[in-house]
Amino acid sequence: MDAGLLVFVVDDDEIVLSVLEEILAGLCRVECFASAEACRGRLAEQKPDLLLLDLTLPGMDGYTFCRTLKDDWETQDIPVIFVSANDDIETRLRCYEAGGEDFILKPFEPVEIQCKLQVAERIIASKRDLGEQAGYARRTAMSAMTSMGELGAVLQFLSKSFACNDLESLAAAVLEATRQWDLQAAVQLRLGSRVHSASGNGSELPLEVAVLNHVRNSGRIFQFKSRCVFNYGNVTLLLNNMPQDDEERAGRIRDNAALLSEGAEARLRAIESELLARRRREGIEAVLPRVRQVLQSVQTNYRRSSFELTQGMLEFEQKLAKSFVSLGLTEEQEEFLTALTGEQMRTMIAAQDQGGMIVGPLQELADSLEELLRN
Repeated sequence: MDAGLLVFVVDDDEIVLSVLEEILAGLCRVECFASAEACRGRLAEQKPDLLLLDLTLPGMDGYTFCRTLKDDWETQDIPVIFVSANDDIETRLRCYEAGGEDFILKPFEPVEIQCKLQVAERIIASKRDLGEQAGYARRTAMSAMTSMGELGAVLQFLSKSFACNDLESLAAAVLEATRQWDLQAAVQLRLGSRVHSASGNGSELPLEVAVLNHVRNSGRIFQFKSRCVFNYGNVTLLLNNMPQDDEERAGRIRDNAALLSEGAEARLRAIESELLARRRREGIEAVLPRVRQVLQSVQTNYRRSSFELTQGMLEFEQKLAKSFVSLGLTEEQEEFLTALTGEQMRTMIAAQDQGGMIVGPLQELADSLEELLRN
């Protein structure tokens, strides 16, 4: 972990500040503040890489302080991890609406704090590395909006979605479409037991996942304040900054976002079908050599048993003919036994031939499976 990482901790409980400072010692640089106002004064001089923020503070509370940071161009990119003893969905929603990136429940464990810090460090590093690319993407998105319009983003997504073969690439295509509308979005895709949640800030962010899990059951289209949720099958799309001062544009965005979500759900079903077909093909490929081997074994056993049966019948005929000399049978009795024996042998040969007829259909079945694989 980068010991040069600077973390601001804001909490009015001196014991909590002492515990956090001890946990983070050696992992990063730490500065502690007992109020939001004290932290704001320091922010004018130094920007931290991460901020641990208590919800209940004297004066300005944690929600208000976080919104203040996110509304300021100079501080809006500072990741905020809220710390609270409340773990209900309302508290988490308020933290999410205020702009928080994560949530830690009191009382906390040192291992949890360290893990959260490691995750935050990876996100910060990723944002720094992708900063230039993000700027280029925004400029490209604005250009696409001018040339194609809002519906063009949906059409472009539908075209690109055919190349998406997994949840990650499909989610990235959805987010790319929403960026062309200059909107901040989060999307969750569900395929069997797999769930993938992503936004412009990264993937599988704990607080974002909690919100998406909550709103996925809120109906087909649901809007609250500046946020709008679209649920289509196994796709949940959350738009965070719907235009409230332009109802006409908001209406167009709702229509296009519904099309976007429905298109993503259609592609998700196609991916599921492709995965099923691939698993079936792999199953056929795995079992076909065994079928060929069994057929070869059946044919070998059939030829061997046919030969042994024929040999046995010839030996029986010879022994029967020799026995006639010592038995003292009449010519009529000998003819009767010979005819009876011949009839029984023909029955045995017919039964043997009937058993061998199964090899042909099995061979045709194996050939058909192989033909399906080639096509």
